Amino acid sequence: MRLSKLKRVLEDRGLDAVLVTYEWNVFYYLGIPRASGNFILYEDGGDLKVLTPALDFWRVSDLVGGSAEVLPYSTYELPGIPKLLKGRLSDWLAKYLIDSGHTKVGFDLSYSTQLSQELGGRLRNHVEVEDIGALIAAQRSVKEPGEIELVKSALSIAESSFGRLLSEGITGLTEMQVAAKLDSLMRLGGAESIAFETIVASGPNSAYPHAYPTERVIGNDVVVLDFGAKYRGYCSDTTRTVLTGNLDDGASRVIEAVGEALTGAVDLISDGVKASEPDSLARSVLRKHGLEQHFIHTLGHGVGLEIHERPRLAQGVDDVLVNGMIITVEPGVYVPGKFGVRLENLVLVKKSGCEVLNKLPLFTT
Repeated sequence: MRLSKLKRVLEDRGLDAVLVTYEWNVFYYLGIPRASGNFILYEDGGDLKVLTPALDFWRVSDLVGGSAEVLPYSTYELPGIPKLLKGRLSDWLAKYLIDSGHTKVGFDLSYSTQLSQELGGRLRNHVEVEDIGALIAAQRSVKEPGEIELVKSALSIAESSFGRLLSEGITGLTEMQVAAKLDSLMRLGGAESIAFETIVASGPNSAYPHAYPTERVIGNDVVVLDFGAKYRGYCSDTTRTVLTGNLDDGASRVIEAVGEALTGAVDLISDGVKASEPDSLARSVLRKHGLEQHFIHTLGHGVGLEIHERPRLAQGVDDVLVNGMIITVEPGVYVPGKFGVRLENLVLVKKSGCEVLNKLPLFTT
């Protein structure tokens, strides 16, 4: 459990209590897998309550042990469930927070959930509500050593699965078949799930940054594959662009330019660097090759319990990179009607420089 971090939020902001409602924030602080519907109420003085759907009561009680009071809730009577909160949970929480005399309560409002929105409205005239979402996001953005190892494990599963996929060949298969095969290999390789919907985009489809697998058969094509595994809650995220046949030199040239942009940006990454600076450098490399106008998204993002976390590597972002952050670096070039190229590595920010976590070669055939 990371309750000391949650206590720090409470104390730093002078709060009487904090209510954590977003699934992955609950997982982060308590380590409860499949935490949807579970909520944390942490009060000044160290009182910790976990509000859980009645059907999850025994599982959550076993996971948190005696460190918290587990309160099951349900809209209907359930015999055999102790301490049952019957009715709408938002009604019970609003009454509890008001009756407890709390005057200032923190919610993770910027991670929007139905419960937080309902309570924010009900408490407006009774309790000062402060959004602590940005503080939680900042805590989650800097990974502990154990979290780093879990991301590495997820990445290892994904990369070994991708290597096997290529060794067995993708030519002659549809994009959907390739995606299904890669997803299956990751699951069989130890992933609890895929980290996001796998992208397999060939030929002109590769020019869509957010392409989705179709029935198009892969032939002599440029193929963009964006994939990731999830292991014990933590995600990986990798993109490779593969040439599956004899193509003109244009595609090879673009792949080399995108690779140069990626490695140049990575060389700049270190603790204390502004999150906008690697993005600027990648764009300058692509500008040199006459390709900047085809780079139409930001350079990267944090990865952890979710596939998109703080920080964003983008223009106009004031965030500063911090030792322990895990970020993607993913420049891309997209030429509508022709092809697209994206290369993406996961990078661990260090006090001096950074570490590329990927073992998979950047250029793949």
